[in-house]
Amino acid sequence: MSNPFELRFKLLEMAQGYLQEQSARAENFSVQAWDLAKEQGDATIDFWKTLQPKSYSVKDIKEKAEELYEFVEKK
Repeated sequence: MSNPFELRFKLLEMAQGYLQEQSARAENFSVQAWDLAKEQGDATIDFWKTLQPKSYSVKDIKEKAEELYEFVEKK
């Protein structure tokens, strides 16, 4: 059984991993959309800006960890 500090650390690791994976997927999607726009001749700097995924912050990691912890609290 993990102590409370280890549990918190594991939840933060899980939250960060989740957000990293989500960010990687969004980045992959934006590259694919950009490549398609270039092929179709619709590639503009404004379109490129709309494709950029939002970066996650420490606050986002904490919020996701809290969301995961809610599951742990329920029996």
